[in-house]
Amino acid sequence: MIKKLMNSKVFAAFGAIFTCALWGISTPIVKMGYEYIDESHVPSLLLWVGLMFVFAAFLTVGGYSVFSKKFLCPKKESLKGVAIVAVLQTVLQYAFLYIGLSQTTSVKGAILKSTDVFFVALIASLIFKLEKLTFKKLASCIIGFLGIIIMNLDGLKFNISPLGDGLVVLGIVAYSFSVVMTGLFCKNEDPIILCGYQMGLGGAILTLIGALGGGKFDFLSMLPVFVCLSFIYAVSYVMWTVLLKYNPASSVTIYSFMTPVFGVIFSAILLKEDGGVAIMSLIIALVLVCAGIVLWGYEKKPKTK
Repeated sequence: MIKKLMNSKVFAAFGAIFTCALWGISTPIVKMGYEYIDESHVPSLLLWVGLMFVFAAFLTVGGYSVFSKKFLCPKKESLKGVAIVAVLQTVLQYAFLYIGLSQTTSVKGAILKSTDVFFVALIASLIFKLEKLTFKKLASCIIGFLGIIIMNLDGLKFNISPLGDGLVVLGIVAYSFSVVMTGLFCKNEDPIILCGYQMGLGGAILTLIGALGGGKFDFLSMLPVFVCLSFIYAVSYVMWTVLLKYNPASSVTIYSFMTPVFGVIFSAILLKEDGGVAIMSLIIALVLVCAGIVLWGYEKKPKTK
């Protein structure tokens, strides 16, 4: 029954769009959290994100164990996979992302984060040889990156923050590697267990680094943001991992084009910051990024006789 539901195209569509909405709103919420922390102090940022993922892991593993009526843990042969995904998806991605977002705007961060689908296509085909890099996929990558270039154009200047935007992109590259690795490791492991334990391990590593570096933040004032982001990460990564296990990747990732749309909308609603992007450049960038992702995920249905 559950597997049939997970394989449903309708459930996959709504689940993927819901997940993209969560990822879209997470960017402005992170920016809101910077009000209660010294965003220039890297150990404090690492401590913050590390504790959030430890809590998110507790919610995921604890809730799933209660649902299953037994304590759940990964198989012995899956520990290597948990460690690899934890380093890529949680430690590297969010260390780069949180430091990068402190140096760029929420709007630009939301659009930059949406380019993961292009990196996944390139990594899966050129490095892991899991699929062919077709002309359609190459064209989608070019269109998407063209959108990022246009977004950063300010007159004749290339309006980019080397530290902020650069670190966000590095975080996306790390996440893209983790997507490919997750697809390989969850074949023989429960995706929720893999997701929960990698978040816990990655969060613990970040927490330890942040604590040893003297990290600190106003926890009580940060609590609403802390709890909200923890729930967002727990629900979104569990949902996405489960969808990827039971459905073809293209049928899920095609909905990634909604992430920058939600990101821009929620940033406009929740934040009062200068987006750093001209409205026309923003519209063109969104159209090109979304067009690139849709083109990459589109598959022509065979004609039925």
